Amino acid sequence: MNDARWEQYGAAAGLAFVILVVVGALIGGAPPSPDDSLRKIGEYYIDHTNAIKVGAFLTGLGGVAFLWFLGSVWATLRRSDDTRRLATIATGGAIIGLIFAFAAFALNATLALAVDSQGATQFVNPKFIYLLSGVLGGMGNFGVAVFVAAVGIAALRTGVFPAALGWASLVIALGWIVGGLMVVSTASAFFVIGFIVFLVWLVWVLVISFFLFRPAEPTAPAAPSTASTT
Repeated sequence: MNDARWEQYGAAAGLAFVILVVVGALIGGAPPSPDDSLRKIGEYYIDHTNAIKVGAFLTGLGGVAFLWFLGSVWATLRRSDDTRRLATIATGGAIIGLIFAFAAFALNATLALAVDSQGATQFVNPKFIYLLSGVLGGMGNFGVAVFVAAVGIAALRTGVFPAALGWASLVIALGWIVGGLMVVSTASAFFVIGFIVFLVWLVWVLVISFFLFRPAEPTAPAAPSTASTT
């Protein structure tokens, strides 16, 4: 099986990742703001127990698809000697972001499971768990920022993706970093910024998937050399 076919599988995985993550987020309803009261956050976990658990499971499946997508991005960036290092940097950043995201969803799912278990939440502060999951997710922002920025720089250096996408990637990476300020503040503004950047990034994943799926343009055959005669 040639590389082009594998890249198309990676593009399909990128699409699957976006679908799974969006569905997993929608079924949980609107999450509370980090600066909401303990009572409001606790009621969110009680009212959305099953949705939180299902959302975590779908996110896990989305993570599997994301790794497949990431493999295709890595292979694409490694084609050029100029971006081999960037391919490694991008992959490392994406994996770090995924690990922190998994940890954040695991915390939320644990609290949702505890709600269903009698007495399991007796000494648990739901707001503390919610803030901890948010901080873990915020730390993952920096890994995703590295991933997006590395892909953007590779696009600008070699044209593996359009230059406009390269510049857009750098802006999105900056947005991820700004969203990471949620690790130092519970202000709802950083929460909203992070959510918006996340939605824009999902569109970015779809755009990257499109270029991975699109077959490479065939190169023109080299003209045969003719020996000069005297």
